[in-house]
Amino acid sequence: MPTPHPPYRVGIAGAGAFATFLAGALAPLPEFELAAVAGRTDEKRQSVISAYRLHRSEAGRPREFREASQLIEDPDIDVVILTTPPRLHAPLGELALKRGKHLLVEKPGALNATALENLARLAKKQRRAFAVNLVLRYNPLVEAAEKIIRHRLLGRVYHASLRNSAHRVASGHWFWDRERSGGLFIEHGVHFFEVGRHWFGDAVEAQGFALTEANGESSRMWASVLHRDRTGRDDLQEGQNTRQKTGAPSPHEYIPVHYYHGFVMDSDAPESTQWDVYCAQGRIVLDGWIPQRLYIEGTLTAGQADWIDALLDAVPTQPSAEAVEKVRAAAASISASGHSKHLSAGRRPYRRTLELTDRQSWYEAMAQARFLEVCRMIQDSDWSGLVTPADAVADLALAEACTASTGRCEE
Repeated sequence: MPTPHPPYRVGIAGAGAFATFLAGALAPLPEFELAAVAGRTDEKRQSVISAYRLHRSEAGRPREFREASQLIEDPDIDVVILTTPPRLHAPLGELALKRGKHLLVEKPGALNATALENLARLAKKQRRAFAVNLVLRYNPLVEAAEKIIRHRLLGRVYHASLRNSAHRVASGHWFWDRERSGGLFIEHGVHFFEVGRHWFGDAVEAQGFALTEANGESSRMWASVLHRDRTGRDDLQEGQNTRQKTGAPSPHEYIPVHYYHGFVMDSDAPESTQWDVYCAQGRIVLDGWIPQRLYIEGTLTAGQADWIDALLDAVPTQPSAEAVEKVRAAAASISASGHSKHLSAGRRPYRRTLELTDRQSWYEAMAQARFLEVCRMIQDSDWSGLVTPADAVADLALAEACTASTGRCEE
């Protein structure tokens, strides 16, 4: 199969609200050309096309299909973006890959980790780019928090929690149908499990819980997850020594994390998403479903404070698809400079807040960063992206574990 060159002719299969957002977000990219849209109604297809043409009025009119399979069969499509309900991700993704299309599929990518792993394996066999559209790690505040956690700039992490309070979803929507969505953890929670795994390490135990309403919809769900801490070489050695002496792992190897999702808020109330990370010397707070505010407080040495200040000073404040790469480069530069986080023994109170404005533009920049990674995968088969297919499989496996173990209480 020949490797196409940008701009890539993209077909969006599934014409819901997210497809409309994505068409508008990707339209400014010279690598992106919307060639076709598939959706069940004229109105929905027109919404996607209008969002694209708002930025690209000179572009030709995208072709329209009613069925996603018809779009996938179009020989003039290079990349398929699947934005259908989750039940269709695996079968349509398989069809797209077998037809030689590169594939970006909306999260979760499949209803179970086995099906998603099969897609990843097929993509490799077909030598096609493949990614699941998990975007939170493309936010620079998420990456800055990871560097603070990874370098233990507030000491060891002992506990963390995620609280996601969202607007109600209409009763009867496919979101509530586990046969179509997989359930709340699978359809929605994978975003946050990806952040949790990135920050704290892979999950080793998980237990889910739910409050189920009279109509059978579980609108409030939470999970307790034990992550294996991958930070701190000294603690890794401590854990190995403990196992050698007692045959049991050290408790310092683990981080308990609580994940809560509630879709119960009135439509006129502000939604709220917040991470709290509790460390030996302070805490990290990250606010926003699209993260916009990072707050750090603690009692730190001058070296620790200077390290954090240098990192946060490097965070871009204007929306950019390259924002995370700039944070990663800054962290590497700080480490390479020999700048120690333990320059002095004395500690002093430390507080700092970093805020990003223009939530919509940051959301668009994160979506652009993910699509540009797919473009890079097309040109370089060895590149698997910031969030790899293996990451997406691990996130979905964790969501499955929480769903399968869910204990229910009737409201």
